[in-house]
Amino acid sequence: MVIQRWQSVFLLLAAVAMAVYAFMPVMDFAAGKGVFSLYALGGAEGDTSSVLLLCLEALIVVMNLITIFKFRQLKFQNRLCTVIAALDVALLVSIGVLALMQKGQAIVTITPWIALPCISMLFTLWAGNRIKADRKLLSDSNRLR
Repeated sequence: MVIQRWQSVFLLLAAVAMAVYAFMPVMDFAAGKGVFSLYALGGAEGDTSSVLLLCLEALIVVMNLITIFKFRQLKFQNRLCTVIAALDVALLVSIGVLALMQKGQAIVTITPWIALPCISMLFTLWAGNRIKADRKLLSDSNRLR
């Protein structure tokens, strides 16, 4: 097996999407004192950061990169893709919970950058489908021998 497969490209794109998302504002809070933004990796003056979001994003990026290099273990690679997709869902749920917690104190606006974790999850699921296709191809070729 070689590393130049579609699932490697999809996993790399998912990692890049989440790495970009770490530097973008997750949501904006409009309180009486001004507008504050929530970032995973800090931001400009007056912005806050969330350790939970940072840990989830870093874990997703690292696991995507690790999964790329597990190309010899297709079954394990497929399981990692499932775990990464679940972590993407957990990230989206945690963003929703953070927004609901701040709803009574400020006007919360979720930024359009919320699409990046969704794109990352989509790429991860596509990679999982390509891994399944590779496993099927290998099992079919073993049967022919």
